[in-house]
Amino acid sequence: MTAVGASRESADYDLVVVGAGFAGLACARRAAERGLSVLVLERQSEPGERIHTTGILVKEAWEEWAAPASLVRRIRRVRVYDPRHRFVELERDSYFFMATDTAGLLRHIVDETRRSGAEVRFGVPFEGVASTAGSMPLTLAGSGAASGVTCRFLVGADGARSRVAESFGLDRNRRLLKGVEWEYEPRSGDGDCLHCFIDPECAPGYIGWVVPGVGATQVGLALHRDRRADLRRFSEKVDGLFGLSGRRVLEKRGGVIPIGGRLRNFHADRVLLVGDAAGMVSPLTAGGIHQAYRFGKLAADAIADHLDGGGSDAGAPHPGDVVRRAYPNHTLKRAARWGFDHLPVAPALQAGLLSWNVFRRLAETVFFHRSR
Repeated sequence: MTAVGASRESADYDLVVVGAGFAGLACARRAAERGLSVLVLERQSEPGERIHTTGILVKEAWEEWAAPASLVRRIRRVRVYDPRHRFVELERDSYFFMATDTAGLLRHIVDETRRSGAEVRFGVPFEGVASTAGSMPLTLAGSGAASGVTCRFLVGADGARSRVAESFGLDRNRRLLKGVEWEYEPRSGDGDCLHCFIDPECAPGYIGWVVPGVGATQVGLALHRDRRADLRRFSEKVDGLFGLSGRRVLEKRGGVIPIGGRLRNFHADRVLLVGDAAGMVSPLTAGGIHQAYRFGKLAADAIADHLDGGGSDAGAPHPGDVVRRAYPNHTLKRAARWGFDHLPVAPALQAGLLSWNVFRRLAETVFFHRSR
């Protein structure tokens, strides 16, 4: 194993992880703890340079990998609004969410991953592999074919539009939502409630939200990727509730969210996709951090067992098969996603065709179901 903080320009690693997001870092940290030599490659120049997620942790994600109190804010209540801004308020005694300083959280996780013994390099885009025979030589941007980095196993944790998936001919995410978010200056009266808006005008296909975050109030939309995201219009619509018009916008971010479920072909001989790259996101809630932590670590254990056991030819199961067996089916959530896409939920609420009691039960299932 490489000494903590050491860097090797030319090296053979047991495992290379492409992508220093939640899934990639969870995988790298666990693999290093298992004694593998691990390198993480990230195209961004520093942790959290460009954030593509709201960064909300569900209770289960918090239990997987807790963060310092300064980087999180506990949220116990959820309000779900219809287009007229009538709402139901949801709360479960033992359940909570964590709003996060996402860039700060990623920096913290990078530090913990490095302390585990993994090497993490930023500003190094993955381009492909020069060969799949023996130890795989990687092609990295700016270094040409002879990058000097080879590995026994490769993990693609490089997002919904994975370059690793493309390089190995694995499945790609096709069903995507488009997400945009602005961070506003915080206000003391923002409270501790996650506000979610069913708004077919501004958020067709999903929801809008307002989150009292860490050092900011996060306002965002997720919608069908072929529709225009008008976050200014949404902010104006909810201004009467939150007084956003008098606040400065601190940061803007955006990205895509896979909602098609886990990809069918997400692994090959010595390569495995995890996180958004593999579609490991709830098809209903679009939440992925819990899945990233859980299956990033599971993949690392399976890879360590696979390499220690001599590979599939020696009887050790392929890590992809291990992950496939453990991954939840999500049949009900896929069905609910179809219903959300095709059934007129908002008009039904407005017309009284869907009662508030039924709506409350549906919302509680979405936000508090443990198999998320």
